[in-house]
Amino acid sequence: MRLYAFSYLHCFRLNDISSRSPDLAHAMETSTLFDASLIPAERQRLLLQRIEQDGRIASVQAALDFAVSEDTIRRDLKELADAGLIERVHGGALRKSRSSHRFDRRLVSNEAQKKQLAAYALRFIAPGMVVLLDQSTSNLMLARQLPLEAGLTVITPSPDIAVAVLDRGVGKLVLIGGQVDTQSRSASGAGALEQVAFLKPDLCFLGACAVDLIEGVTVVDHDDARLKRAMVAASRTTVALVTAEKLDTRSAYQVMPFDRLDHMVTENASSNTILQRYSESGVEIHLV
Repeated sequence: MRLYAFSYLHCFRLNDISSRSPDLAHAMETSTLFDASLIPAERQRLLLQRIEQDGRIASVQAALDFAVSEDTIRRDLKELADAGLIERVHGGALRKSRSSHRFDRRLVSNEAQKKQLAAYALRFIAPGMVVLLDQSTSNLMLARQLPLEAGLTVITPSPDIAVAVLDRGVGKLVLIGGQVDTQSRSASGAGALEQVAFLKPDLCFLGACAVDLIEGVTVVDHDDARLKRAMVAASRTTVALVTAEKLDTRSAYQVMPFDRLDHMVTENASSNTILQRYSESGVEIHLV
């Protein structure tokens, strides 16, 4: 009966996966996923391929699929994580966030998509609002498109965004001060935290390095995470502009649980399976 159960699961997964990943389906069809004699490198390659495709993997299910113990899968995932290829979490692993802390690298990544997300985000902004633009290259694109003559007050910890707001000639500008991180090119530290505590923005556009339903909104820097938490706590409404590559990924420091977001604007190019899961979270999902 046990062998029959594996064969049934094998056929079911082939039908499900063949249309999405011919290589993975071929590997399953040739029984490599169900051959317990696979060497670790082969099994890890297939595990990594599945994580890249689906965004996550559960140790329990992987152990069934590969006909090995959960301890074996955990060791495989640990080796992949140690190599910097995935992020281990309780019960399995996530696709690793590719987001860089360096502003200059982020600025040239997915520029067209970020401009589209920013253009859509303009609908959240009403005349006279106090808008907090967190450090983010997507938010920089938004700053460059802000409506004129709308009487906005823009608050930001990012000198780059501040310059864009000045160049745009939009309303009032409040620049959050403090020590500027040379990688993210944004203010942080105790001084910035103290200033944010006295702010009451109508709307916060939050920057995110990675987003996951379970792990929440995460970033790569500790001080950045602390400042973002303060921004969210001070703001009436929080919106995140998220490119597809950041979904189902995790960075080192959590900013907030995902379901505390009010709105997420993301790409329609994302996997339908991924989008379905996020749409069931209670957060308003906007596809561009």
